[in-house]
Amino acid sequence: MGRAEDDLLVQYRQLEHELDRMFTELAGGGRPARTAGMRPMADVWLADDPARVVVQLDVAGVDPAAISVELEEDLLVVRGERRRPTGERRVYQHAEIEWGRFERRLRVGVPVEVGAATADYDNGMLTITLPLARRRGPETVPVNVRGDL
Repeated sequence: MGRAEDDLLVQYRQLEHELDRMFTELAGGGRPARTAGMRPMADVWLADDPARVVVQLDVAGVDPAAISVELEEDLLVVRGERRRPTGERRVYQHAEIEWGRFERRLRVGVPVEVGAATADYDNGMLTITLPLARRRGPETVPVNVRGDL
């Protein structure tokens, strides 16, 4: 790619970060997502047998010990940091890799069993599995009768 395409890519990523921040605020996701640092790409899908929500994030180069995963109601928050290598002096000719802290906030949208959730890191991919909460059948509410019938 030439210089013009590189500039467009940088502008696109900045716009993408800003739109993500705005939609997070509008969706009631709490504080806005950070616009500085990296933004790992995520896939979220429903899977069967057993029924679960699977969230997969591309966090290559991130130390798994530096990743935190939290779930509050239906908001999944994943935080971490991909640290830029230090030591040698670098003069970049081309730079696309995002470095720094990140925070992704994703609405799950369905009730899940938080206590049975798992997070696995393999080959740079973080896979979070959230088993769906069992649906309870209809419950009977007793009717208290007052007065004469």
